[in-house]
Amino acid sequence: GRGELVFGGFADLSFKIYAARPEHAAGEPAAFTLAADREPASSWEWRELRDSRYARADASPYEKKFALDFAAGEAIAVPGVGSSQGAALLFSDLLGDHLLFLGISAVQGDGIGGIVDNLNGSVAYINQSRRLNWGLGAYRIRGLFYEGDFESVFDESAVGGYGLLRYPFSRFRRMEVRYGLEHSDRIDVRGEFAGQRRRAWLALNSVSYVKDNTLWLNTGPIDGERFNISLGAVSDITNGRFDSFLGGIDYRRYFRIKMRTTYAVRGFAYYGGGQRPRRVNLGGSWGLRGYPRFGVVAGSRAILLSQELRFPLMNFVSLGLPIGELRFPGVQGSLFVDVARAWTKETSDLRGVLGSYGFGIRMPLFPPLVLRLDFGWRFLALGRSEGYSPARDFPNKHYVDFFFGFNY
Repeated sequence: GRGELVFGGFADLSFKIYAARPEHAAGEPAAFTLAADREPASSWEWRELRDSRYARADASPYEKKFALDFAAGEAIAVPGVGSSQGAALLFSDLLGDHLLFLGISAVQGDGIGGIVDNLNGSVAYINQSRRLNWGLGAYRIRGLFYEGDFESVFDESAVGGYGLLRYPFSRFRRMEVRYGLEHSDRIDVRGEFAGQRRRAWLALNSVSYVKDNTLWLNTGPIDGERFNISLGAVSDITNGRFDSFLGGIDYRRYFRIKMRTTYAVRGFAYYGGGQRPRRVNLGGSWGLRGYPRFGVVAGSRAILLSQELRFPLMNFVSLGLPIGELRFPGVQGSLFVDVARAWTKETSDLRGVLGSYGFGIRMPLFPPLVLRLDFGWRFLALGRSEGYSPARDFPNKHYVDFFFGFNY
């Protein structure tokens, strides 16, 4: 009732409550001054700055000093076949304005070659100091690869470089553009172009529009929306043709029902064309569940619709042992239905819409290790599938699948 302004403030490493009364002459705007309270106005000053022990350092420009943020390595050995080794390093400065990534891997074995012959490496730098992010990278790849499924297998040696631009429209939306130049020496081993060799300079172009405002639990998103719309083209400069082009959209929406319960929907569509259209694979725990991850549900055209109800089963699991209590993270349950179709120009009339439904459980151990266990049943949702039939290739319609990773 006295026309005071009451507010909270932080001073001397603690929060306090202050009151200010307006003091102004007639016809002038009000100016608030601190009233007598627990602390006078002088307490708002940073007294330590007047102490020579703390104020002796002069201002200096910020120095970019890179430090190692993340390092990972792997080693795989298959007796009688070969082995593979690899390592990845991520460096950044104190403010995270500059990122540097280094990766290297090699494969050797009987009939494959030695470490030097199959050496793969990449280096990338990204500058995030301004709103318009930019980056540069270079790479060298060598080995036996496949595209989407095991129908197209090829041996390739390539070296190239690229530049990228990334512009955020807001905290949740951004545009990404990438341009690269690569020299490729490729021999197709199996597939439509088996026996053909391509030596050419390739121009690689892509543009993507991305949105992501999702809210996450330790098992994956529970609220919000995320999508990625991408277009890309690979031009064969040497032979003057489009080697391949593609367009795709991956849309995901999460309708939150309760604090830790959500209804998740994912839609995916892909189209690839050109002289060598690239294929995608839809099988596996992050796609059409209950079907192999490679070689079955794959093609240069693809559609996928996934629906899943996610809910908590247990907040935590605790075991009382003689040495103490052993506590495990909570468990999340899910009910899901997936349908998908993947085909090529040649098989457009041969494959129907495949599907699966079931229930699963998720247990997060530590990021990004989330244990996933699904129990489900396969079915032919629509049309026919002469190239692949669940009833023919699987005596039992039901399946059990164990995998790990965040929810989509």
